[in-house]
Amino acid sequence: MMKKLGIFVLLAALVLCQGVSAHMPGAAAPAPEVDLGPIVVSDNGVPVEISIDDVGKYHGMLEGKSPDVCVCCACTYRAILSGINEVWGDEIPERSDIGLKCGLISNGSVHAAWYVTGTDMDPNNQGKLELILPDGSVLTNQSPSAIKKASKARTPESYWFEVSRLSTGDSVKLTVSDDVFPEGFAEMRKKVKFDKTASKDEIRQFISDYTSVRDGMLQKADYELFNEIEEPDESPDILGGGIFLTLLCGLCIGLVVMRRK
Repeated sequence: MMKKLGIFVLLAALVLCQGVSAHMPGAAAPAPEVDLGPIVVSDNGVPVEISIDDVGKYHGMLEGKSPDVCVCCACTYRAILSGINEVWGDEIPERSDIGLKCGLISNGSVHAAWYVTGTDMDPNNQGKLELILPDGSVLTNQSPSAIKKASKARTPESYWFEVSRLSTGDSVKLTVSDDVFPEGFAEMRKKVKFDKTASKDEIRQFISDYTSVRDGMLQKADYELFNEIEEPDESPDILGGGIFLTLLCGLCIGLVVMRRK
């Protein structure tokens, strides 16, 4: 009896393992360690630092699995971080003053947005999240089943975000560069995750592409990731350098003259 029970447990464990490995993000390589800097918000006057790891843990908890920084978590986090920097500058936004319109509809994206804006936490101090469908309408049902259904139509054009300051109406819209995605990424995602018609080789290639996209979301500079962010000007300050050199030469000449006297 015990032997049969042991065999049953072993078979059950094998089935569970196969189910886990069949889940595409779980088969991807672990996300790289990055230091993106935290998103800092004020929660009823108390500064709160939110890291990409915090978002990954929250997403994993809601999914009933280990912490997971997926493509959509990473992208949404980066968009909110960059958007807050653009709109608020050096100010710390009140959580309830953050508005986000998002064309990227997925559990990972929604969970990241919920965590930052507090729209699934404190009803007394929460921002505003709107999920925008391809036809421009708002997805009011944010249940997992409704989000999964809407996510099937995702394309690279879905990766856009509008971060706004609700109290003033100031906002910035960010769209992800097409260069981030391998050719045919959206079509292969649909084939692997929804149609279930991909071959083993196609699944392996998609996992590789998925990992590359996710790592790019985490590691690329803002200007490489978002079309609207300009590359910082790192050219040398010739004018400032010339003025400094002139002053330095003047100081040296003055010291020489003083010594001769």
